[in-house]
Amino acid sequence: MTANYPRNCWYVAATVDEVTSTPLGRRLVAEDVVLWRSQSGRVTAFENRCAHRAFPLTPSLVDGEQLVCGYHGCTYDQDGLCTHIPSQDRVPTGMRVRVFPVLEDPPFVWIWSGSPRAAAISRPPAVPWVREAGWESFRTAWDVAANYLMVHEHYLDFSYAPILHAADIPASIRSMPAFSEVEVTETTVTYTRVLPPARPTDWEAEAGGLPRDVDYRRTEEGTFASPALHLQRWDVETPAGETLTTTRVHAITPIDDTSTRVVMVSSRNYALGRPASTERLKAFLAGVATRDTAVLEMAARHSGYDRWRDGVEFQADLASLRLRRIVDDLLGQEARSPHIASAR
Repeated sequence: MTANYPRNCWYVAATVDEVTSTPLGRRLVAEDVVLWRSQSGRVTAFENRCAHRAFPLTPSLVDGEQLVCGYHGCTYDQDGLCTHIPSQDRVPTGMRVRVFPVLEDPPFVWIWSGSPRAAAISRPPAVPWVREAGWESFRTAWDVAANYLMVHEHYLDFSYAPILHAADIPASIRSMPAFSEVEVTETTVTYTRVLPPARPTDWEAEAGGLPRDVDYRRTEEGTFASPALHLQRWDVETPAGETLTTTRVHAITPIDDTSTRVVMVSSRNYALGRPASTERLKAFLAGVATRDTAVLEMAARHSGYDRWRDGVEFQADLASLRLRRIVDDLLGQEARSPHIASAR
């Protein structure tokens, strides 16, 4: 299939704690990248290939503000320019490695594989909840052997929840209600659905300390914030007027056409400072991620994204259809302006 991810987009390359003075190799958006942190703390991303013999730069040494290749000792500054070769006095004119624009905005390090000029006038989407007062977070990551849009569309659906995640949905809810609202902008899609009052599930009762003999009203919300980011929110309203909110930020980065890296940060505004609640949520969301991944990989092996996309659509697919239109528009813009679609 033709690559269906826009390159003029900020994607998550790593979390900030992963990028240290030990070079980190990653494959992102079909590019082999090495990320490293200099002595002063600056994060840099190079193409993971020395300009001399295409040796990987992962086994390199950070020397102050420079990276020294682990093969012949070719030394590169943060602009990718070779400044020193131990075996000779003179560095060949123009010897350099490709540098990718990066932005460090905790908890993420973002990378841009398209036009550097376009990166200069763009910012990554805002990440809510994670660093705000009154919220507590944890994170995890995994790879999915499926196209990144399959991951996005899966998260924008959730009508499958009473089947795929039956134990995590109130037993009285046999099917998910229709969307209460779908809000679309030029670059985002948000849906909201209100669920009927129901008793708490095990994870809600145990993580949130909710009495099991009370019916609670719930609101579920999902947002396609960019090709790189999906936001999900689950609100439980108590009879006393308190709202217990559990959120998930999914950083969704194409590895290539058929595999995807997901970094998930979950935040909550309740049971703060209670490790037992954190552990309960970790176990619950690990099970969710395992089932989600298994279904997506099964579909990818059997059909791939093109046949997935050609399937008969349901009402619950409205948000996904809007997402496709946004991504198609972004890809169309790059196709019409190929000189700015890539730095190559």
